[in-house]
Amino acid sequence: MIAILKRELKAYFTSMQAYIYLALFVCVTGVFFSLICINYGYNDFAANVLSNFYYMIFIYAIAIPILTMRMFAEEKKQKTETLLLTAPVSPWEIVLGKFLACFAIFLIGLLIVSVFPVIIAVNGNLPIANTISGYVGIILFSGCMIAVGTLISGLTEEPVIAVIVSAVFGLFTLFINVIVAILPNGVIATFVFFGIVILGIAVLFYLDTKKLWISAVVVIAGAVVTVGLYFWKTNWFQYGLTNSLNWLSIEKRFEEFINGAINLSSVVYLLSVTAICLFVTTRVIASRRWR
Repeated sequence: MIAILKRELKAYFTSMQAYIYLALFVCVTGVFFSLICINYGYNDFAANVLSNFYYMIFIYAIAIPILTMRMFAEEKKQKTETLLLTAPVSPWEIVLGKFLACFAIFLIGLLIVSVFPVIIAVNGNLPIANTISGYVGIILFSGCMIAVGTLISGLTEEPVIAVIVSAVFGLFTLFINVIVAILPNGVIATFVFFGIVILGIAVLFYLDTKKLWISAVVVIAGAVVTVGLYFWKTNWFQYGLTNSLNWLSIEKRFEEFINGAINLSSVVYLLSVTAICLFVTTRVIASRRWR
């Protein structure tokens, strides 16, 4: 894993991608800091800059997708994937090494822009607790989005497609409140949502095992659980779609950190999503190795 980590970090800085990302990240953060904290006198860097809606669009729909696009899609484009897959390292070491390298680049950028809250602390009153919880939140949230980008890069053939899909997912995450507001409620909508989720899980099982009967078992088990849940929680099914999306929302978990609360359930949720994405990516890479 260490060898993969060093290889990826070297590739990021050799190709200038890391320098371009860091320069863009610092410049954009500096612009938001100047416009919000300096011009208007706001002292909460985490709440007013890191969680600013337009700033988050830049980070999660532009910066991170560009950072994660080269992980696996670039390997395929440059015809170096075979060399990587035949290396004497396990699939989880490949995935984890690439993820940690990308995450390290992000943390370097975050460390550089930490000079801005220091400026506020020196010249004014910085809310320490909110700043710490905000930083914990953005680190966990960004790690989660980088893991999603890793999975998308592993599933796509072209870096451009990886960027577009990752950007769409980032926008979906940020606009989920708007999406939930316009979605229909009712039992049928909830059943359709559960059906799509079950089919998605079944497809992942099929791609991993290439055994149709396992996917069929997943579909049947999912259908039984859904019907059982309906008879057990009939009233919940009336708003099951919106309730499920609100619970699954990564962005809503992030809001808790910005408000100064480090909620253990949100920490576990974000770490779980990160781990699941990396696990699925590992299975994708493992299946590709034996083709």
